[in-house]
Amino acid sequence: MAGLALAVFVGVLAALRTSHWLDRNGTEELMPLLRLEDGMEVQENGSVAAPADFRAAAEKVLPAVVSVDRLSRMYDFFDDEVRIAPSGSGSGVVISSDGYIVTNNHVVRGGDTIAVRFKDGRTLVAEIVGADPRSDLALLKVEAKDLTAARVGDSSKLRIGEWAIAFGNPLGYSHTVSVGVISSLNRTMETPGGVLVDAIQTDAAINQGNSGGPLTNAQGEVIGINSVIVSNSGGSIGLGFSIPSNRVARVVNDLRKHGRVRYGYFGAETYSDSAVLQNDRNRAVLKGELGVDPPREGLLVRSVYRDSPAQSAGIQRWDVIQQLNGKPVRSTMDLYLVLLDLRAGDVLKVRLWSKGAAKTLDVRLVEAL
Repeated sequence: MAGLALAVFVGVLAALRTSHWLDRNGTEELMPLLRLEDGMEVQENGSVAAPADFRAAAEKVLPAVVSVDRLSRMYDFFDDEVRIAPSGSGSGVVISSDGYIVTNNHVVRGGDTIAVRFKDGRTLVAEIVGADPRSDLALLKVEAKDLTAARVGDSSKLRIGEWAIAFGNPLGYSHTVSVGVISSLNRTMETPGGVLVDAIQTDAAINQGNSGGPLTNAQGEVIGINSVIVSNSGGSIGLGFSIPSNRVARVVNDLRKHGRVRYGYFGAETYSDSAVLQNDRNRAVLKGELGVDPPREGLLVRSVYRDSPAQSAGIQRWDVIQQLNGKPVRSTMDLYLVLLDLRAGDVLKVRLWSKGAAKTLDVRLVEAL
């Protein structure tokens, strides 16, 4: 997985010495400092908990973790022949005992053959059931029975600060476990392959080769699929991001049923954000075209595609889209995030401004090609 260099974070560690003083009857007494043994935690009521232990979770999940190797046809100039050679690797997780495996799209993209290696030493060729670049997820299938499958948890119940365990094959070190916490939730960020939506941020060590492997909670339930790191070195600096399990489940269900994700197609192109409506020169042009001042917030429609759902619903050029399904829109990212969770056949409720009039239109989406 390619590292994503976004920023350089420099931390300076300083030694801090803390003393507690208590004035009793005019005398000062130094209170003893509480010393915790390694791994112990202080609970909210002040009691000390037993050391954290992740052995049970590791034993539960590791048999379901696989290495995913991408093999590609390469021309050997000197021998004048085509050979199959490794072209990349990552991780994956078994989600059903009959051989379905989840990994990242970028792990398998461009491969002619996908080989899956299990903890027991077996290597099986996998079929790509479906791959989805938008979510960076892929579903594989191997011909095997009675595989150990990981249990999938509910990512909507996650809380910042709870334990997170990353599994995978970083830099070729198979079935590696690293531990951290949930650092943040609902991160949306642009990546080299697209947009990562509602991502789980963790400081559990995630490195190249971890892509496609599971992120679990302390109970060993899969809460995410590791996908991206932010780094200025190419290695882990404690900024890893995972696709939440609830989004994974929805994408995987589509891939399993249809071989693709049936995203809804809207059919209108807009300017990138509200800034175009706040430019005085643009506003003068629009007023001359429409005979009325446009609003200052929303997405200005640049064009509407012929025979599209947007055209059928009555959306026109120079309309200003202000809400989608009740959510304010100020940028094309807002539009993208709404459409991401909609499928062909869903109805999108569009509130817009059109030549001085406020309208609410129902747009029935069709499948995106």
